[in-house]
Amino acid sequence: MTSGDFPDTDRPPEPETEGTPASEAPPEEQDWKEKAGSYMEQLVRLQAEFVNYRKRAEKEKAEAIRFGREAILERAAALLDVLESALRHSREAKDVDSFRKGLEMVVGEFVRFLKQEGAEPLKTVGEQFDPHLHEAVEQVEAEDESQNNVIIEELQKGYVSNGRLLRPARVKVAKSAKKEKPS
Repeated sequence: MTSGDFPDTDRPPEPETEGTPASEAPPEEQDWKEKAGSYMEQLVRLQAEFVNYRKRAEKEKAEAIRFGREAILERAAALLDVLESALRHSREAKDVDSFRKGLEMVVGEFVRFLKQEGAEPLKTVGEQFDPHLHEAVEQVEAEDESQNNVIIEELQKGYVSNGRLLRPARVKVAKSAKKEKPS
């Protein structure tokens, strides 16, 4: 016997098939492979679309912020014009009243600017102190018990915008002289 007469023992035997070549899969398996390939292509496309969507959304957000800043800066420049005009006129002012009127005009412009941007001043004097809205800078003795924890003076305005606190008001608060007895 020659070496070609013996089966090759190092290789596993070839699987027997019923007349189908080994490279062809049954029709059900072929359909499944086509569907899987189609789903994979669709998944890759959707992933790419989502990445592009996120990039586009981030770019649009950045542009909106930039445009918002530009609008505010444009209005701030107009306020600076008013301040510079008031400064020029203050040099020519002969009396304190005209200087005060010019300053009141500038303050009025700033108040309008803040309101147009959605900022509203907090109500303080006569209101109950709220640590979420107010910063107590000073405490004084209350005249009577009904004035306990009531704001008697505003030292610096606080502002809210769309229900959010921009800056707390700095206030002077009345406190009752009575000490609570521990129970």
